[in-house]
Amino acid sequence: MTTTDPTTTDTYRKIATRLTMFRPQIDLTKYFAGPDPNVRLYGEKPYIRDQLKKYGAAAATNTLDGFTFLAKDWKDLIDALRVAKTADGFDAFAEGRSPEKPAHWALDLSMAATIGNGFREIWRPQLSDRPLSTRDLPGRHGFVLGRDRGQWSDGYSAQFGKSPQPQDITSLHFAVAPDRVNVHIDETGFVFEGVDGALTVGPNFAHHAANELLWKTILPLPRWAAEHIDLILPNSANDFSRFGVSIDMYRRNDLRVTVTGSCGIFGGFECSGTLSVSGTHDLLGSKPKGAR
Repeated sequence: MTTTDPTTTDTYRKIATRLTMFRPQIDLTKYFAGPDPNVRLYGEKPYIRDQLKKYGAAAATNTLDGFTFLAKDWKDLIDALRVAKTADGFDAFAEGRSPEKPAHWALDLSMAATIGNGFREIWRPQLSDRPLSTRDLPGRHGFVLGRDRGQWSDGYSAQFGKSPQPQDITSLHFAVAPDRVNVHIDETGFVFEGVDGALTVGPNFAHHAANELLWKTILPLPRWAAEHIDLILPNSANDFSRFGVSIDMYRRNDLRVTVTGSCGIFGGFECSGTLSVSGTHDLLGSKPKGAR
């Protein structure tokens, strides 16, 4: 059984920090019911269940599986999510099978595996006031399939501002039930708000359904496979142009070694493989003594 308080983990800190961006801010600790040595929840992974017994809360090893806790006043949390706003005053979350809004079949389908009431963060593209220019286009010779097609990509979207920043397409997802609450960060958000204010499920839904819902959640995979192997389907991160698989061969907080193999579906069928190494260091001694 783990001896680390789940609220001191990177997984919890990243989620808790994100929740401070809403108005009013959402403090998960207000809804902690505390530990329960008799907790059952056999559908949870053993290491999650062990943490719930000892702490009443459990942090997964990644933000995709997120943070789970035994809840008190869970209906109050539902109310908080329903009224939460962005800093700009827009609704922060879309509720699946909402009792107050018309049914949205695609949104409801995306929450088919959600336990209890499901809420997804609404993604809104942010553009600057800088006038657009044809020089921003990745292909300036027509909008045809292939190398010169008009497209949405991180590199392209980053040019829509004076201080280019890639669009963050991740999205918070809450599952609120009487016996537990889970909140995690989906890697590819797909619930958009259109110009008329209507909710739209974007094309990233296919990637989410295959990789994050089917592969990592529904299939009874070994823990290592679910946490280290990602399916690559056409999505906004790859210009909707590739499919393949990515495997984290080695991963810890300060080092990650990943092998990726993928094939293109535009401009001829071509495949490639890459080995990437990423990490952080403290060669200049920026961390305080005693920090890990």
